[in-house]
Amino acid sequence: MYARMTRFRLKLGARDEWFRLRDGMKADIHALKGLRHWVALQGDDDEVVVIAIHDSVWSAEAAMPDVLKLWQRIAHLMADQPSTRFYDVTRFDTIFDTV
Repeated sequence: MYARMTRFRLKLGARDEWFRLRDGMKADIHALKGLRHWVALQGDDDEVVVIAIHDSVWSAEAAMPDVLKLWQRIAHLMADQPSTRFYDVTRFDTIFDTV
């Protein structure tokens, strides 16, 4: 598995619109080829971290054009440019696997 982690900061007062747009893009996010899991985290300082887990490095790279289109839909909410890093997933456990 392969992970993409993107960080950015929201503009002041953009939190509610971010939630609305993020939730409205759910189907498009789930349609990304090779995407297995994703989580959006937000700190009190309006920093957002989105972690996407793909089944392979190839699917993560292949999804980037569509990912960039999704980021463009929320770019007006960002106080800074998003920074993206990629990681090999060396371990992935979830309690939901045993439920």
